[in-house]
Amino acid sequence: MFLPGGHHRQPRNTSVDLDLAPAAGGNYQPGSACTPGYFPMLPYDPANDMAKLQFWSVTDGTAGHVFAPDPLTVNVGSSPLWITAWYFPVSGPGVGNGSAIIDDAFSANSGSFIDDTFVDVTSDPSLTNDANVIGVVPTKVAETLKAKASVPSTTEPFSRWILNSAFMPLGTTTLDVPAGTSGIAIAVYQNPDSDRGYLGKLSQYVTYDPWWWFRTHGGLVPPKDGGDPWVTGFAATLVLVEAARGVSPSLQGAVLEIAVRQMSNMTAEIEKQIKQLRTPVSRG
Repeated sequence: MFLPGGHHRQPRNTSVDLDLAPAAGGNYQPGSACTPGYFPMLPYDPANDMAKLQFWSVTDGTAGHVFAPDPLTVNVGSSPLWITAWYFPVSGPGVGNGSAIIDDAFSANSGSFIDDTFVDVTSDPSLTNDANVIGVVPTKVAETLKAKASVPSTTEPFSRWILNSAFMPLGTTTLDVPAGTSGIAIAVYQNPDSDRGYLGKLSQYVTYDPWWWFRTHGGLVPPKDGGDPWVTGFAATLVLVEAARGVSPSLQGAVLEIAVRQMSNMTAEIEKQIKQLRTPVSRG
């Protein structure tokens, strides 16, 4: 859990985070899948104050990826992986009262927060030094943060902002923070290869084969000519779900409804082929 209290950026406070649970893990064969425990909220003190999952980080120490705060399954390659669920308190001591927001920067490759001058407060440049050194931006009025495209401590370029567990659009360096916002804003630095679903070193990792389930549950196989509409149909569903994260809250429901309809159409096509496979063939 990222601790919200006090000065924490330059120099970085050694107690900037707190382990909410004992570390877990195990040995996995290359090509197998690891599904860590998923807890969207966790208590962190005897008073049962709660912390909320903000994002996952997965790294092998040299290449990494940041994932949304949803249930996660990671394919294991030839290198050991460190999977971390990052939380931020939503109640209890140190939680903001709507007058300020914490800001910080995160490296996907290292799987840790980084101590760089990474942001400009373009709405009020007088706040920029405190944003980088102390890591706090007042929000009595709306403010605009602009992340730097690169920072000295990592070769990774800026990827996206995370604002209180909400993933902002890829590549958008500007973050508008409404007046009265509290919580945390995180600028993620991550290599573009990771944005394509890998952890950077593509040859080390096993990509997920979406046809595995169909091959092992009913004999469905992809066409050899590559022209099957299911692949593009399911891909379109994933694109819609990702797009819903970046639109205004008033439109998110409509975008997700289209995604559900798209998935329903693809499911109907699969059921149709299953019925065809199960229909007895008469032999003369």
